[in-house]
Amino acid sequence: MSDENKRRIYALTGFPPEVTAVTFAKCSRSPEQFDKIAKELNEDKSRQFHEKWVVGFGHSSVAEHAVLSLAIENVSILATKVIEDNRLCSFTEKSTRYQLFDRNRYYKPKNLMNSSFAKVYTETADYLLDTYNSLFPPMIEFWKKRYPKPEDASDRLYEVQLNNKALDVLRYMLPVSVLTNLGMTVNARNLEHAIVKLLSHPLEEMREIGEDIKEAALKITPTLVKYTNYNKYLGETCSEMEKLARELVGSTKGDEEQKATLVEYDEDADDKIVTSLLYRFSNLHYNEIKDKVKEMSQKEKEKVIDESLCKMDKFDWPLREFEHIYYTFDVLMDYGTFRDLQRHRICTQTNQKCTVAHGYCTPEEIEEAGLKEKYDKCMKKALDAYQKISKEFPEEAQYIVPLAFRKRTLFTMNLRECHHLIKLRTTKQAHKSYKQIARQMYAEIKKVHPLMAKYIRVTLTD
Repeated sequence: MSDENKRRIYALTGFPPEVTAVTFAKCSRSPEQFDKIAKELNEDKSRQFHEKWVVGFGHSSVAEHAVLSLAIENVSILATKVIEDNRLCSFTEKSTRYQLFDRNRYYKPKNLMNSSFAKVYTETADYLLDTYNSLFPPMIEFWKKRYPKPEDASDRLYEVQLNNKALDVLRYMLPVSVLTNLGMTVNARNLEHAIVKLLSHPLEEMREIGEDIKEAALKITPTLVKYTNYNKYLGETCSEMEKLARELVGSTKGDEEQKATLVEYDEDADDKIVTSLLYRFSNLHYNEIKDKVKEMSQKEKEKVIDESLCKMDKFDWPLREFEHIYYTFDVLMDYGTFRDLQRHRICTQTNQKCTVAHGYCTPEEIEEAGLKEKYDKCMKKALDAYQKISKEFPEEAQYIVPLAFRKRTLFTMNLRECHHLIKLRTTKQAHKSYKQIARQMYAEIKKVHPLMAKYIRVTLTD
């Protein structure tokens, strides 16, 4: 085989993101090798290309080849959930399980600090974080008594395990205003959309973060995100929709049971999945195959589904055809659980605001350790502060809500993602709060589609 026909697969490294993006874009019209194209480019030429084709003519897919990794530090937990509400990105966030949060580090909204609510806000946040830190030693002692150190365990490992168990319980006391860090990897096209959403958000912190991300990104990709600004459609539409929701459906005193409820699903899922599985290996029209599937016996349908899944090993995913089946869950969960489940972004999520309407959950270990009175006092102070602040600052009042309080989120997922979420979130290492939700999702699917649930890997015992 001649050198010009020899297969080459290599990493294109050492070039600025905008040059990489142009290099791949030129592939459609240039026969040259990628590394040769890249060497002939410079940043000025790349910017001119982007100005003309990406900005001028809207060929935005080119921007997907410019990838940025951004370090985002000292933003509130509330802000991380807004930043992470972008599907085609990768995030890693400071853990509430592995790190003790500093009592002096929480976000203070400027408009609250310049109002009569400044004192109630700071006093409540200080109280929550002081109590959180003060209960760390007694929670360590509680776990020591429950799980004495095995003779063959190292002191360091045992200490780490005790810390993790204590923090896993105490995280419920953290207000969503506490400052945290996260890493974000994203391509320029999706970053542009993420910045616009932040700049159009009603909270000042989010708008400031949008400006800061834009400034950091412009140093790496000077062209691809420079036209990001406030979006009137996003800003004004969300505000008007909130007014309509208040007028047309109102609000409730709340529901205090953590629960995942299946509210919508594919009613003919069995026929649909069998049709989809056979479609790839046929040359018939979808409707022709579905008509034949409807004539099949239940045993024949089961055979098709069984054969498509029975050889899966523990690291395998179901075939992509399982993405044609969908389920929509209304999930009421504590904010700590929401932080974990929100990371499953291969789905559509619609989030309600952080609120106190649905009450709070209390980990059983708090009661068993004799700390419930102090815990309840924290929740009562947070609830009172929220109710006072929300009358004048309904958006900013969210910052004082601890992770223990419940909120609602609508998840629409395909069956393939259900396999992933339920398997991952019911393992023995999983936090019990989201384990409960994932098990409920499985039970809801099994109730309506036992055949679909048959191969979902779920851990039902602790």
